Amino acid sequence: MNLPNKLTMLRILMIPLFIVCFYLPKSWVAFTYNGIDSQIRYTIAAIVFLLAYVTDTIDGRLARKKGLVTDFGKLMDPTADKLLTSAALIMLCKFEVMSMGNFLMPVFTFIVIGREVFVSGIRQLAASKGKVIAAKNIGKVKTTLQFIAIFVTLLGGMFFKSVDVPIDFILMCVAVALTIWSGIDYTVESRDLFKQC
Repeated sequence: MNLPNKLTMLRILMIPLFIVCFYLPKSWVAFTYNGIDSQIRYTIAAIVFLLAYVTDTIDGRLARKKGLVTDFGKLMDPTADKLLTSAALIMLCKFEVMSMGNFLMPVFTFIVIGREVFVSGIRQLAASKGKVIAAKNIGKVKTTLQFIAIFVTLLGGMFFKSVDVPIDFILMCVAVALTIWSGIDYTVESRDLFKQC
């Protein structure tokens, strides 16, 4: 197994570690402001999430630069991304870390995961007909914005709540809106595939 693929597997193995972070003691508090605790467990989860995302950036660049692109990498790299993002959103649903609008997190999570499953289905349909749907820039921007929204929420959600400035919530809304837009874009581009069904 080459280095990029090892980094991809490392990212997958980091997901259970990321989840465990949420179950660290609530008593570990970084600071308290306006009666709201900034818990260390969310900061640690944010750091693990960041490190996992960095492996995604490194393995892709290495694979392209060194000519180490493999079928395994093509399959597992996006799968690792989807697993990490899904795990993060599910944990945000359970622990209500966002500064406001936590009741919307299940909806956000459904939209993001639903979009990934739907687009994966489109790609499989295209592949069955001998066509390849390449990753688009809007999809890459969507992925980056999802990471930023999740990272900012984990790192600063409690702080934004204490100062009543919902920056994390706004970022999450923008990320979800872009996720919807990206899904619609893929659907429109693949309309000919649906006509053949």
